[in-house]
Amino acid sequence: MKKHLLILLPVMLLTACGHSGIKDQETEAIYLGVENYGAEEVNKDNKEDFSYRFEIDGKEEILKVDSGAKNSDGEYEYPIQNQLKEGYSYDIMIEDGTVKSVEEKELLISYQLPVAAEPGERTLKNFLSTALMPVGNTLYVYGGGWDWQDVGSAIQTRTIGVSKDWIRFFQSQDENYTYRDKDGDETKKDPANSYYPYGGYNEYYYAGLDCSGYLGWIMYNVMNTEDGLDGYVMSSTKTAKTFAERGWGEWTQEIEKPVDHDTSSFLPGDVFSISGHVWICVGTCDDGSILILHSTPALSRAGQPGGGPELSAIGEDENCDAYILADQYMSEYYPEWYERYPVALKDFEQYTAMESEYAGKFTWDLTGENGGLSDPDDYRNKTPEEILEDSFER
Repeated sequence: MKKHLLILLPVMLLTACGHSGIKDQETEAIYLGVENYGAEEVNKDNKEDFSYRFEIDGKEEILKVDSGAKNSDGEYEYPIQNQLKEGYSYDIMIEDGTVKSVEEKELLISYQLPVAAEPGERTLKNFLSTALMPVGNTLYVYGGGWDWQDVGSAIQTRTIGVSKDWIRFFQSQDENYTYRDKDGDETKKDPANSYYPYGGYNEYYYAGLDCSGYLGWIMYNVMNTEDGLDGYVMSSTKTAKTFAERGWGEWTQEIEKPVDHDTSSFLPGDVFSISGHVWICVGTCDDGSILILHSTPALSRAGQPGGGPELSAIGEDENCDAYILADQYMSEYYPEWYERYPVALKDFEQYTAMESEYAGKFTWDLTGENGGLSDPDDYRNKTPEEILEDSFER
């Protein structure tokens, strides 16, 4: 069954510059971003003092934004900053030059997802089906899925379903999107045209997903049926071991390179953490290559560093079974993505490197105990081909 996702898309307007004399009013505004974004002095250490750019009645206004209350750690909660997204329209309340509340104004469009999942269904099948939902429609953003202050889960990764913000951002970009440095050249850092958190806070936290944001969103949708509860975004390097510590399965650093499907210890749903990255195993193919899901930086066909959630292969070359399978499904079901990005081929040693004490492979116990997953569909014993055929209902 194909599922339609209703997406809300803002309207962009041209802006002019000016400084604010606004004191108290309710008005419609377009959010334009943090003032002087990318400047050395605009960083996470002084984020409570930031000023913000809004377009009001065709003119750019510089305003403060209420940082909210402080939490138990003495840090501001930044409730409004965690709602603001560049280019989006809001009804805002201004008091004495400070934005006190915002309400997003939205337009309705539609997008079709080729895979459906069931929120809150804690099964291995639903875990993998959920992982397929942002594939091909969400871009890689460093820090994407973390909150604005970069300490926990964003609103988007504590929401049921694929975020409208990810779809909107993907549709606004092309093969020239770069999450950091154009042409991969560090000398071409340009905060005005890049989506990297140069100041150590996530100006574009809402626009896409990094690897840990991706896992966090998957877990939230598998574990919950409503928005706004505690999130699951955490360090990518520590994810696999943390899952085991929660009693959901076993973690190990003892691994062997698979030679075939039947004897492989890389099983459907396994979560593997390496230093700075985390990925999901869809399964091992007959030739020992591994089909995986992850959100990863990848070069576009135009040579720009972009990427996002995708099916990828771990194998010797592009003739391996996992690569052929990934290429087949990415081209057939995600043609717009495939026009921008080729399938990624990863090296086994690199993608199972134990450079951290936390690195390792997590395997679900599938008893459903301690809030973990069960496997009534026998996905544990299926091949990657069988899993994809069932997920896409071929």
